[in-house]
Amino acid sequence: MRKALSQAAAELNDKLAKMQGCITRMEASVGSGLTGGITRITLVVDESDVRPKCVLWVNEVGGSEAVALQRAQDKINARLAKLRGEIVGFYMKFITPPLTKRTYATLIVAVNEEMPKQVKKLSLGERRERLSVILRLLGNDSKAINLAQVAKSFGVSRDTIYKDLQELGMER
Repeated sequence: MRKALSQAAAELNDKLAKMQGCITRMEASVGSGLTGGITRITLVVDESDVRPKCVLWVNEVGGSEAVALQRAQDKINARLAKLRGEIVGFYMKFITPPLTKRTYATLIVAVNEEMPKQVKKLSLGERRERLSVILRLLGNDSKAINLAQVAKSFGVSRDTIYKDLQELGMER
């Protein structure tokens, strides 16, 4: 099960890191069979609100549901404490294989992190790519953005944002 969870979450988190938007919904399911664990995680992403996002998971064992759940909660809460944001999706399942008589608690959590007030120093290409996305979301209307606020968020001057807009084929 852990291998399937790890693989599914790693693939999703790689895609999420490259994707604009925020998670608005999560559906998940886990199961076990003769061939191993099966994990399915489906996310809905809204491209209009750009935020860092991720999927976290834990799979803990205990002699009872209560013990397994407590261990899983402790572990997921420790990971959540390192993030600043909101939980937008949650999944929990207990599995007790008949032969082992031990219970496994699986928790999967989708998180949208808080957007920093100032974007880290970006390369010229990264900044222009983000500016291009912002403009696309605004219907390619460069007059719809507040240049002073955008410049402040990127940690650059208004003149730099003007130059970026010109390079993107926009006029202000």
